[in-house]
Amino acid sequence: MAASEPKGHGQHAGMWVFPDAKVMSQDVSEKTRSMPQPFTVALVLTGILFIIGIVGFVARAADDGFDEIAPWGYYMAVFSLIFMVTSAAPLVSVAFRFTKSHWRRPLSRVGELFSVVGILNLLMFIPLMFLLPSLDNPNGVVEGQLELRRTIWFEGPIGSPHAWDLLGVAFLAITSMAILWLSAMPDMAESRGTATGFRGWVYNRLAGHWYGTKRQWNTQKAGLALLGAFYFMIMIFVHFEISSDYAQSLIPGWKDSIFPVIYSITSLQMALGAILVTLFIMRRWGGYEGYIGKSLFWSASKVLLGVTLLWVYHLFAFFITFWYGRLEVEQNIIKYLVLETYGWVFLTNLIFSFIAPFSVLLWNPVRRSAWGPALAGLLVLIGGLAFNIRIFVGAANAAPGSEIYNSFLEHIPAPVYPDVWDVFMVVGGIGAAIFIYLAATKLLPLLSLWEVKEGTMYQKWGQFLRGEYMILAKPE
Repeated sequence: MAASEPKGHGQHAGMWVFPDAKVMSQDVSEKTRSMPQPFTVALVLTGILFIIGIVGFVARAADDGFDEIAPWGYYMAVFSLIFMVTSAAPLVSVAFRFTKSHWRRPLSRVGELFSVVGILNLLMFIPLMFLLPSLDNPNGVVEGQLELRRTIWFEGPIGSPHAWDLLGVAFLAITSMAILWLSAMPDMAESRGTATGFRGWVYNRLAGHWYGTKRQWNTQKAGLALLGAFYFMIMIFVHFEISSDYAQSLIPGWKDSIFPVIYSITSLQMALGAILVTLFIMRRWGGYEGYIGKSLFWSASKVLLGVTLLWVYHLFAFFITFWYGRLEVEQNIIKYLVLETYGWVFLTNLIFSFIAPFSVLLWNPVRRSAWGPALAGLLVLIGGLAFNIRIFVGAANAAPGSEIYNSFLEHIPAPVYPDVWDVFMVVGGIGAAIFIYLAATKLLPLLSLWEVKEGTMYQKWGQFLRGEYMILAKPE
């Protein structure tokens, strides 16, 4: 056995685990190398979806080209969905590491591995650069001046602002990969002598100079802290860019300082939800029950509940500001994105991003289970999909042609429903992200071995009076 049975009694049964550090490396390495049938089936199915997504993209490009942004609304939505999850997931790991949370140790690598999908984000973003309309409208002149599309780039960088958006997405991907590399270096160094094939080649190239000296550990700790702080700043700024350039600036008259905050909060909510779903799959079907106790889900569920409440607060702040304004453009934007055109999508978004997960996480017995927080995580992912369809499909189709340069949304556009190529791109994009993540788990272990081993040194199962409790030391 690589780990002892989960400890506890009564409602706390299985809450804490005490892995055997001596055999952990061998056991996790075997899990990383193995290709069980369910995993192989999942890899094949998501690979097929990946191909379907490429077919949908090629067909859409052949039918509509890149001259108009309207036909690409669902492509924008699936890009944003993947981007929101994979950009915030490494930050979840970084944030809990900053707070020195003991329970988060099995979570770290699960979140950091989403960095690999950042490569997909970068590739998917490149076509969006060509779709975004120019800042000025050469065909429209008002009082001798060119009409302008409202955007954050009213001053600042010379040249195409699309390049700055691309640079932000690229920096985000590079920084997250650097965090993954620095965090995984001790594990790769430990396995470089036994790993073979491509995995062995990667381990030797990326961890060949790691020997675990005190200076190296101190350097790694400082590097993770600096990269984590830098990543947080980049992520918030890039979220501001994407939500402003590809959503607000495409709907005439939409000026809202709250929406970029909602975008970032939704991103953090979805990322934590995706991590909890992944951890539940690992624990239930992946053979990691001896490493992942219920305490992880219990603790993370409190954070997810807080983020969910934060999400609905900012949604209310957005709505009430426009509702009280009573300007025609503000009423039209609410009718378009919330009440009428995409009202059913907004209702789905509200149910799955707030009502359903809040109802699940409200109960202590559910939060103390492994399935409850994972179910809430799955719900917020569905809500996030509805959020992105509502915002980005709506933005892409709000003002066709030169109407995008109008000062106000003069009428309420009709909803745009997906065709077969849209469905292919949405399903294929999600499948591509899962496929890349699954492939990454065969290169790097799903557990951060050095962090879990470190945790075993700080905990033990002890008795006090008539009860048994988990005793935890404070390293710092």
